[in-house]
Amino acid sequence: MVEESKLGRVVVAEPFDERGLEVLRQAGAEVISVVGKPREALHNALREARGLIVRSETRVDRALLQVAPRLEVVARAGVGVDAIDVDAATNAGIVVVNTPAANTLAATEQTFALLLAAMRNIPQAHASVHAGAWDRKPFIGYELAGKTLGIVGLGRIGSGVAARAAAFGMTVIAYDPFIPASRAGALGVELMEFDALLERADVVTLHVPLTPQTRGMIDARALARMRASAVLVNCARGAVIDADALLAHVNAGGLRAVAIDVVPEEPPPPGSASAGLLVHPRVVATPHLGGSTFEALERIALELAHDVVRVLGGRPASGAVNVPALSGADAERAGGFVDVAFRLGCLMPQLFDEALHHEIAVVLQGEIHELDAQPFISALLAGALPFVTDRRVTPVNALTLAQALGVRTAVTRERGAEPFRARIVIAAGEHRVAGTVLPHGSRIVELDGFEVDAIAEGTMLVTRHRDIPGMVGRIGTILGDAAVNISTMQVARGERGGDAMMVLEVDRDVDRSVVEAIAACEGMRSVRVVRL
Repeated sequence: MVEESKLGRVVVAEPFDERGLEVLRQAGAEVISVVGKPREALHNALREARGLIVRSETRVDRALLQVAPRLEVVARAGVGVDAIDVDAATNAGIVVVNTPAANTLAATEQTFALLLAAMRNIPQAHASVHAGAWDRKPFIGYELAGKTLGIVGLGRIGSGVAARAAAFGMTVIAYDPFIPASRAGALGVELMEFDALLERADVVTLHVPLTPQTRGMIDARALARMRASAVLVNCARGAVIDADALLAHVNAGGLRAVAIDVVPEEPPPPGSASAGLLVHPRVVATPHLGGSTFEALERIALELAHDVVRVLGGRPASGAVNVPALSGADAERAGGFVDVAFRLGCLMPQLFDEALHHEIAVVLQGEIHELDAQPFISALLAGALPFVTDRRVTPVNALTLAQALGVRTAVTRERGAEPFRARIVIAAGEHRVAGTVLPHGSRIVELDGFEVDAIAEGTMLVTRHRDIPGMVGRIGTILGDAAVNISTMQVARGERGGDAMMVLEVDRDVDRSVVEAIAACEGMRSVRVVRL
């Protein structure tokens, strides 16, 4: 594992909030900015870089990746990764991360800003007042209360819109083939088919990613199904709407109003349908402001910077694009358990020399027992494999490397996890470790049958010894003489006078001579230094 104090070079290719840069510097990264410089400067900076931060203008293609042989993470400050060749990055073992949730609140509020502006004729009234007029009659609008809102895409932003629509007194319906009825019901939303939603809704708002299935989904056929008095809102992706069909539809008198923050080509070429929409009298438009709030930009920078630090420290990222990951409600249920799996993976080979020679059993217990196991396995292997290979290991290539190294895994599931809400157990041969997530962080709660409660980070000294008087004092004296400060100490035992285990969390690394002195203590069976 690479310690956070030695993260290496991170290249920043486009403007990035200073608070995010400070996170990187404090973690030990060498931050190199090439913002506003020619591509040649970017190439030169990338030759020794481990991380790259971009927004939307820098094209991270196969050619660029080839000049960055040490690159481990490409971080996109935003949601989409259209400018990144994710397949090429994956083939090179490079983690691609973005910040899919950082601008959720901003985009949700922008949806209502545009919707209210369209319903109440705010832009037109504002222009009239600025022109010196004071005439209310042309700008009489409509209320949201009592209207039916049709949400296409009930993900993070769509769910946020649904919750706020309820506060406005709207009836909310939704179309999302990937959301279970139970999830929609918890939001007070009725799920229905796409065509039925278009026919029923007073307002249709789009919150779907751009995929082959969603591209142009609002076309002439879909528009024909919508009410003539309906309002269409799009704060998602411009190409979700067929711009030519929409312009023709509003020119023919269809729809009461359109409110858009995005168009297929930004900025739109003169004479294009997108350009025509932006100046249409029944269209309220903004220049892709959905995620542009000061708060969202700060969240994006902080979340992305912390993810870069995690990846360069060998840990799983929360916003990885090309790594097996949980999403939606499953991600919420999993909490920090993917990180627990990574830490247990680091722990096993440091405690037990032969652990990876056996099939590794991964047991998901309690609230996580039904979740997709792949994110946990990838994280586990990303933690364990660096101890048995000199090849670069990331969550992207961990599964492939495990197959090449002959490291096997198997998954079992158990409903119970008492006394915890959920727990991950890792077993290999005769050895077993377990971890959980508590309100104050990740914890190791079992080592080879001994119950412990150890913080799953930093440097630990783990001993196995006979349960005899004076052992704690002897070890404490040895560490004290070596100027090694003990932050916490736990002793667990089975039968009185039998075997015991001691877990000491220490403030700095422990020299080999100190370990040898502890190992020489009477009754000591084993002593290991573990670095997480």
